[in-house]
Amino acid sequence: MRREIFEAHYDAVYKYIRYLINDTDLTHDLLQETFYRFYQKNYTEHERTYLLKIARNLVYDHYRRKKIIGFFQLKSEPVAAGELPEAVIERNVEYEKLYAALQQIKWNYREVIVLRYIEEYSVKETAMILACSEVKVKNNTARGLKALRELLGGEDDV
Repeated sequence: MRREIFEAHYDAVYKYIRYLINDTDLTHDLLQETFYRFYQKNYTEHERTYLLKIARNLVYDHYRRKKIIGFFQLKSEPVAAGELPEAVIERNVEYEKLYAALQQIKWNYREVIVLRYIEEYSVKETAMILACSEVKVKNNTARGLKALRELLGGEDDV
């Protein structure tokens, strides 16, 4: 049972942690600790939601201990095989622009944008992960998107 849970949610939890921090070794450490804590509690429902909640708290705790809560450098994911080099370069440039803009917005906005648009969670699921109201998620999403549009020069790609 544990193996199936791990395999089903590994990628999502890894990407979530990786979007919040830019350290591969630390990402793996926090990922391992996330699953360890999850297995200790024996959650049976909403597995991914609880995993992301645990991961979020671990990231916060790590930066609180180091007193470095702030903006984190994000890197793009590996490119898909079979794409034309021009398309890969263009897409990577767009990712870098987006990640640079994400780095400049408030932490609360960034977190909601990552969960809603990168991880594709619903408003309700995002509220559950962040332990806040759905209204707050909607407000932070709108404000975050507005901030990203301003930073990206009013582009409608966001």
